[in-house]
Parts: sequence; structure tokens; C-alpha cells
Amino acid sequence: MPRFDPRSYPGPRPAGPVVVHDGEVADLDLDAWLGDGAAAPAGGRAGSTAPVLRTGRRAGPIAPVLRRPGEVRFSVAYGSNASPGRLHDKGLDIDGAVLLPARMRGYVPAFEARRTGYGAVPLTLVPESGAVTDTWVLGLPPAATPLLDRTEGRVAEHPPQRVLVEEGDGRFAPPGTYQLGRVGEVVVAGRWRLAESLAYLPGRATRIQCDALGHWRTWPEVDQTAAAAHLERGGPSRPAPPVAAPVFGPWPPTPLR
Repeated sequence: MPRFDPRSYPGPRPAGPVVVHDGEVADLDLDAWLGDGAAAPAGGRAGSTAPVLRTGRRAGPIAPVLRRPGEVRFSVAYGSNASPGRLHDKGLDIDGAVLLPARMRGYVPAFEARRTGYGAVPLTLVPESGAVTDTWVLGLPPAATPLLDRTEGRVAEHPPQRVLVEEGDGRFAPPGTYQLGRVGEVVVAGRWRLAESLAYLPGRATRIQCDALGHWRTWPEVDQTAAAAHLERGGPSRPAPPVAAPVFGPWPPTPLR
């Protein structure tokens, strides 16, 4: 899998449900995975004592994230976390990561007025009445959520504790960059729902690009090149709306219904 290119942010999306595992991407058979609890990527084997993940290049042990569907922690992946290459760069695919298409209402992804440590102008979610956004949800095993928090700059403790971030390491965002919050119901793959879906939402100091009329500059209407140009010429921005329902402490379960 090629390394993530910041110029392509938020990056290539899968064509459908996939599992990303140790640098490999495979289509995911949702009926086999969620239907009887036996994990089975498309082309793999369901219900065997030693299931395998089959891709075009190799076969290996199945991703642990697929073994226990009911324990997977889901969140809305509206930025680079919906791109398999970025998940691999962050190390989030070691035990497997699942990407599923989803639809959410009342929020849009908008470009921030800053650059990340790895060079991209990032997105964040902001509320917009009546909006319908086609996006993705990212599923990880519970043990991987602390690493995901660290890559997003979320400090799970309350009150927040200081977290060291390696200088120049583009995998990790500075503490306070984002906070976990609830964004309401999200429909997943057209047949399941996350009743109280989680997403990484703006930190207190986040500013968001806007146009001369004060409208958010959203993706995919605005692309990475335009977002970077806006930033470089000192285009207008304004503070992000406050997070209505933040989540403090450990990640809560997020089952598909």
C-alpha cells in the first residue's frame, strides 16, 4: 500500500465495505461478518477454525477486528481516517480496521484554517441544518481506540492530562486538536444504524475556513488545493461551533443496530 500523500487529502476512499489489515485491503462480506458472527472478507472462508484474509497478493491470519463484530468501536470517518493508506501510516490497521459507507444528517465536513503535522489542510465536522452527507464509519477493536485518540489529539482523561507528542511525527495531533462527541444517528451501508454515533469534533481553538459571506468552505465542493491556497493568502475563517454533546473518558460501545 502506498504511503498517504497529503496533497490528496482526505485521500482515496474504498469502493465499498473493506477491511484494512497490516497494509492490505480486502472487500468485506457484511452478511457473513455481521449475520452469524463468523468473520469473512469477500473471497475468504466463514466459520472455519482458522479463517483467512485473502487479497490479491497474499493470504494471512484474519484481522482480529473481524472476530468479534459486537465489540467493534465505530466512529464517523469524514477525513483521512476513511483512507486506507492513512490508517496504515498511523498504525491503526495492525489488528484490522473496517471501513463501511454511511450517511449522516445535520453535519458537513469543512476545511480548517491550519495545516497538520504531515502537511495537509484538514477537515472537521460542523453542524448544518438539513445537510445530508455521504461518508464512512471506521470500526476498530476497543484496544485500538487510545491510539486513534492520540492521532486525533484527543485526551480521554477528564480533566485532561498532558500527553507528549513526538516532534515531527505526523501520525499524532497536538493534544486538544479534536474532541470526541455525539452526532446523532448515522445510517450504515443502507441497512444498519448507529443510534448515537461518535465523531472527532473541533477542539476549542479550532478555526474554520469561510467565504466572504461567512459560509463554511466544505468538502467535496472545495478541494485540498483550494483549501491550501485559501490558507496561504490569509483567507477568512471563524471559530468552530461548540460541541453539543462531548464524550469524556473511555470510548463507549457503539453497536450497529
